[in-house]
Amino acid sequence: MVNSFNNPGNVEVDFATLKHGKVDILVHWNVTTSQDEHDNTMYNYDECRMRWILPSPFSTREQIQAYFDANYDQGENILEWAMASKVNEV
Repeated sequence: MVNSFNNPGNVEVDFATLKHGKVDILVHWNVTTSQDEHDNTMYNYDECRMRWILPSPFSTREQIQAYFDANYDQGENILEWAMASKVNEV
């Protein structure tokens, strides 16, 4: 579980890694809040870093982010891919 002062988006795109239609993303879920000892809000969540192949060419960062936002828990269901990658063998 990750603890941060920043409220995470569902999918954070690392545009610095974008090359040949592939990009690294951070997928977040199970976001909860708590207070630290100074009464600051802390965000606690699960996270998975994934390398994702974009399904078509996009010309702007906004288009890429819109694709991930639209497919977080529908369509390609990026959330389920991320959660499945955290499953350990029994």
